[in-house]
Amino acid sequence: MMRYVVAAALLVAVTQTAIAQAMTAADVQRCKAMAATMVPKKAEIEALQVKRDKMAESVEAKGEAWEDAEIHRLASASHAEKAEQNKSAYQAAKKKLMGTEQALQALARQFNQDIASYNQSCATDK
Repeated sequence: MMRYVVAAALLVAVTQTAIAQAMTAADVQRCKAMAATMVPKKAEIEALQVKRDKMAESVEAKGEAWEDAEIHRLASASHAEKAEQNKSAYQAAKKKLMGTEQALQALARQFNQDIASYNQSCATDK
């Protein structure tokens, strides 16, 4: 009877070891796939940051142009029209900048979640 118990325990240990090794190979493949997606995502974030920074400069310039035109709004109808055009251009650029900023924040948030997931399941303590 003891022989059957020992044989069963060895059989369970061998099958669990084989399953653990198979899972490890699958985990390694999954981790490699996760790591391969990190570099393109980071590059996309960096490109969006550059775009956002350039847009911010443009919005700032349009805001200054609007402020300059606003000073002369009461001088004539043409000045008022120019001030209104500058205001509209500034508000449109600002809205577009906010959309880009929200997209960047969402992308960065997802990237941080991906890194946390990778670190939790794939990073090894040495």
